[in-house]
Amino acid sequence: MENSLLSFNLPEQLTKRLAFTRLSDGRRKLVVSTNWLPLVGFEADAPNIERSLGDNKGIVVERVRDLFDLPGRVKKVYTRTYKRRKNNPIEHQLDISSQKLLDRSFPADCKHVHVTFTPDRVEIRPLTSLQQRAMDNAKKADDPLSVFAACTSGVDLRSMSDNGFSIHSVIEWRPPEARDKVDLSETGALNVLANIPGVKAIYNEDINQIDVARIADAVAKSPFTNLSISVQCDDFSTAKGTTLKERSLADLSSSIDMGYDLLRLVESLAPPTLTIENVPAWINSDMYKMISLRLRKWGYQEHCLVADARDHGGLTSRKRAYSFFTALPNPFSWEKPQTRRQDTIWGIVKEHLPGCRHVSHSKSLQDGLESGRLRTITRESCHSPTFLKSQIRMAKDSVVIADQGKLFWPTEGLMKRLMGIPKSFNLSNCSSSIASEIIGQSVDMGLHEMVVRSVKRHLLAFQSQLLGLTQLHQPTFS
Repeated sequence: MENSLLSFNLPEQLTKRLAFTRLSDGRRKLVVSTNWLPLVGFEADAPNIERSLGDNKGIVVERVRDLFDLPGRVKKVYTRTYKRRKNNPIEHQLDISSQKLLDRSFPADCKHVHVTFTPDRVEIRPLTSLQQRAMDNAKKADDPLSVFAACTSGVDLRSMSDNGFSIHSVIEWRPPEARDKVDLSETGALNVLANIPGVKAIYNEDINQIDVARIADAVAKSPFTNLSISVQCDDFSTAKGTTLKERSLADLSSSIDMGYDLLRLVESLAPPTLTIENVPAWINSDMYKMISLRLRKWGYQEHCLVADARDHGGLTSRKRAYSFFTALPNPFSWEKPQTRRQDTIWGIVKEHLPGCRHVSHSKSLQDGLESGRLRTITRESCHSPTFLKSQIRMAKDSVVIADQGKLFWPTEGLMKRLMGIPKSFNLSNCSSSIASEIIGQSVDMGLHEMVVRSVKRHLLAFQSQLLGLTQLHQPTFS
């Protein structure tokens, strides 16, 4: 059989990702076995020297060309031959097993390394998993209850602030809509600043285009413990028709690609925990399945909940999906549902009724009433139907008060009260239409506060565990 000599073109550098090998006694070693070694000068039995690049910075293996000038202990490239193997029949290896060298050069919890091959040099650097980065951020955070929020006009942040969270930073930019006559991109961000104290930074930028590397640099010295995000729900909501959803894909106004931006934020910022809020249909979407899969591959544990606000002290039938992902090792659980309210809400409605406009003359509302799409609050109602972003436009599916054969339009104050939004939450900095949109898109406070309390317990449990471990390693003096 005729043998042929193979030749390869050598690039400027070659790279690999490798894992440590754990021995039965708990020690670790690093075996670099690859076709790249002989290509960069590490042929069989080639002499080489290993040295540390510094504490937790990795090591470098250098090919020795001058045997009379040796700065350390010389090792050789190990080889094994496999006669029956056609792919890589001669295996070249660097076997790095010095515990002193490894312990100095790589963190104790380091599982993977990044290897760069250049002529006569193999550089091996520690790789930190996203899960480990997230845990490190939890340990370094100045406040164990700190949140970085995206896509919020502040209602959910009020819930978090009232429960002891500090608001680290916010990404908020209202995208332009076809009916807008003026620039409304700052309205949500202004509402955050009007109602939430202590915000370190507002990024009034389109999440589709924001430079996440710059944000990562900004928060590197001051990590947070929870990323809270509510990606736009229009294209997952049953309130938006299939034709409109297809049209939004064609004209590029669809928001289903915001899942990519969510993952960009997670990958760059490595949040210890992540809270996502959306409509129930979101959980079954391909977009969510992709997000969930990638987060779980990155080491996050997933906890999903689809809940009705009425089961958690709410006065509306708003149903929402919450997904909580955590990179922390301690357990997590949602609070159990409460007994639903049996009393009517008419006493609350009656207080606001004098300010509610008589709107029986509205053709669209009458059409909604005739078709069954109009959603009503009556004297017998134990809860309110959920408000929509489109409420202000008096559409056929609006929420109205129906009493004694007349229709009345709920005031902003009544909508806030039914949604559990405190009176002190100030919406006077924006127009009535924007205020109505903010309420229609906001969380139901009863349900959201349950979520916040669940997240809070999880984060404080980790902090308590962390403090216990720290105290355990403190020196004792007699």
